[in-house]
Amino acid sequence: MHLSKHDLSQMNDEWLKKLPAELVLEVSKRLLHDVKELQDRLNQNPDSSSRPPTRQPPWAKTGGSEEQNGAADERDRADLAAQTAGSATEETEQASLVDGQRSLAKKGSGKRPGKQPGSPGHGRIQKLVITARCEHRPEICAACAAALSADAVSRACTAWDEVDIAPPVEGLIGLTFSVTRHTLLEVSGSCGHVSRAQAWRAPADGQWEKVELGEWRLAGPRLAGVIVLLALRTRLSRAGIRELLMELFGLTLTTGVIDEAIREAGRASLPLEDALVADIVQAAQLHVDETSWPESGVLLWLWALVTTHTTLFLIGPRSREMLENALQDGFAGLLISDGYGVYRAWPNRLRCWPHLLRKLRGLAESSEARFSGVGQAMEGLMKTLMAAIYAARIGPPAEGLPARYANEIVRLRHLCEAHRMDDHSVVRSVVREFLYDCDVILRPVAEPRLPLSNNAAEQALRHWGISRSISHGTRSEERSRAFAFLASLIETCRHRAASAWQSLGTVIAAARKGLQLPTIPQIPATVQGSA
Repeated sequence: MHLSKHDLSQMNDEWLKKLPAELVLEVSKRLLHDVKELQDRLNQNPDSSSRPPTRQPPWAKTGGSEEQNGAADERDRADLAAQTAGSATEETEQASLVDGQRSLAKKGSGKRPGKQPGSPGHGRIQKLVITARCEHRPEICAACAAALSADAVSRACTAWDEVDIAPPVEGLIGLTFSVTRHTLLEVSGSCGHVSRAQAWRAPADGQWEKVELGEWRLAGPRLAGVIVLLALRTRLSRAGIRELLMELFGLTLTTGVIDEAIREAGRASLPLEDALVADIVQAAQLHVDETSWPESGVLLWLWALVTTHTTLFLIGPRSREMLENALQDGFAGLLISDGYGVYRAWPNRLRCWPHLLRKLRGLAESSEARFSGVGQAMEGLMKTLMAAIYAARIGPPAEGLPARYANEIVRLRHLCEAHRMDDHSVVRSVVREFLYDCDVILRPVAEPRLPLSNNAAEQALRHWGISRSISHGTRSEERSRAFAFLASLIETCRHRAASAWQSLGTVIAAARKGLQLPTIPQIPATVQGSA
């Protein structure tokens, strides 16, 4: 635990002189630990950390010599000291500068949109009725690390209110809201130092630089779970969620609080991604598909990896490395996909027949009679084989199905060979695709129980494709990461007949306190039996 500003303000020469030698050693250890960490932070730059280049000081961007940079550092320290001293002259100059910037902004100077630094804020107007209270008491002294007595006199130093949805009561319908007043207490230790309880806060994470995770939140875990469902599953905007909560429950939340709850839920639940990947890697069959996804003007792709009881969404480039990283080179099951070339790296795979039939239907409807005849002939042969596969599934096991339809298979191959060098690009492309994947395409003829379509992945993407059309994608890498995994968790809970809301609430509650996250809902026996 780091020393806070409140702790440091109590430490001075007189206080140190009064401490016994063993306590002075403990205090020195804590101070040394904090100083080293602060020094490491001070030395961070875009070349040695995840900080963006925009965080680099202006003098470091000029490419000057070390002497120039050192001189610039000295000037910067002098400027910082002058600012800290609070020079009246400098404040006047800053005020005139701000006025000048405002006058230029009115002429369209390129000032960024939105609320500007220094603008007046807006406080909470709604008065909340407290229904429960929770006190947080420090257990050890922040200075000497001695245990604090449980019956020592304490007093409140600060507090926050948390609005949440109470757990459901069996037999009752509806939602009940609670407002809990969390109070942080301060206690004086044997050394005379006054220690304050602190709300738990997750350490900084380079992947989530703008997303904080901790206890001090207005929206409680279960309420945050509802907000995530409204945003992702019902595709409501932040403003729409705000309006719904106000109209139905009389609860006023800002769009900033709502957006913060969604991104925090993504960071809280992301560690569960490894469990989803482990389930997918061990699956016997995996359906994969992808669709475009814009991220702040950059075209990326939303990938869907779907098994019987697990769904994983990823947002990233449309490349082979993306899928290899997701599967961790450990998937040995059957991959069902369309004809995208990336999937050909997996030899144990199947092709989606509806995709092929649509291409043949387009060829059959060509205005050129010669091309139309090729399309109609190939489509007829594929439908004949498809009917034989469906008949073999519902009837007694068919022995030697490839031998019974050997003439159709030979004729299909012959049509493809005859037109592989055709002048027409569409015909040439279709027949070459059949020839390249002929064994993969015709594999279900020999194994009728294998799936013929990739509908599972396409259906999984449909809902989120509509969401993309409404929201135009995401605006940052953090939002994309949160969106993809929250969608994964929601879809997986649906496949396993579990409440996504309950799962999200328990995960967020544990993550906000730094506790071990609960596991993903297990597959019920009823769902396993019906799969």
